Amino acid sequence: MENKLIGKDAGKIWRLLAKTGRMTIWKIVELTNFPELYIFLTLGWLSRENKINYLEIEDELYVEVNKNYRD
Repeated sequence: MENKLIGKDAGKIWRLLAKTGRMTIWKIVELTNFPELYIFLTLGWLSRENKINYLEIEDELYVEVNKNYRD
């Protein structure tokens, strides 16, 4: 698996989050049809770039765009 592809798909997920707002990892899987483990790779990519935040709400893990991110 190429890093370029992971980065490209991470961008797709970031745009999805920017458009729809906070969602669970399982919702991201459902909307993208990417395998669960691949979602974790892309979220790791976005985390490393400080582009997303994680929140735990009622024992559920959510992901959202980091509104303080500066390119």
